[in-house]
Amino acid sequence: MISHYFKMKTLFLSLALCIAFVLEGTAQTTIQLKEYFKSLKQVDVTIEGQGYSFLFDTGGGETFISPEVAQKIGRQPYGNATAFRMSGEMFRHQKVDSVEMRIGDVPVFHATVGVWDVMGILPEDFPKVDGVISLKSFQDRILTIDLAADRLQIETPATLRKQQGRLTLLPSRFANGLDGSELNIFLGVPHRGHSYWFLFDTGNISEVLLSHQTASGWGLQSDTTVQRTALNPIAIQLGRRKLVSKAAAENIIYDGALNYDVIRQTKITINFPTRQVWMH
Repeated sequence: MISHYFKMKTLFLSLALCIAFVLEGTAQTTIQLKEYFKSLKQVDVTIEGQGYSFLFDTGGGETFISPEVAQKIGRQPYGNATAFRMSGEMFRHQKVDSVEMRIGDVPVFHATVGVWDVMGILPEDFPKVDGVISLKSFQDRILTIDLAADRLQIETPATLRKQQGRLTLLPSRFANGLDGSELNIFLGVPHRGHSYWFLFDTGNISEVLLSHQTASGWGLQSDTTVQRTALNPIAIQLGRRKLVSKAAAENIIYDGALNYDVIRQTKITINFPTRQVWMH
């Protein structure tokens, strides 16, 4: 009787472990996005037990902590990293190594992060944020961005497979910056037989931006002036869908930049290990 009891207990334990393993492999983990200003989003981040608020920006290229956070965790910034803003303005910052964060409830290890005070470019009366979460923070994962629901979802290979028949693969480029430490994504937008590469930028809360060269090539303006030009709303072709947004032409270094309004109209899943971008 005792032997039978232990056999049954072992069987139930094995079944429980199997069920837990299966559920772990098929479950999504949700990170909630919160309102910051207009369409800008923030996310809760924990570093060494201390809670912070970080902006979420897919066009940022680098994940940043503020100098104050670097000091609190006892890290001395070092080095010199160089990047360029969309306008072409050179941007330099320092960095620190080996920073473990929890983004929502998701543990994420960063071999390096930039050190920069984002409050230095925001109006003084804006709520304090302590850094920026970029796509770089998810470079080893599968991430679904659902701005309409104010959430990010960490997928598993199993949850991605369950959805894949309903998804559209988008032409994409993954860019790592001048020194290989950044991570930006560009999506291919077809127009008159050519592909134009637009920055995937949730932090762009204004119009969809086109370079003057792109706007001229699309017949939206007659020259390539350096002045900002408001355009009529345009339809951006992504996969099988056309997503409509206000647009403007600016002197930028890319073909164009998508904005929050376009990205909010769909869900995007990014498989970073395979470097693929899917649209729902």
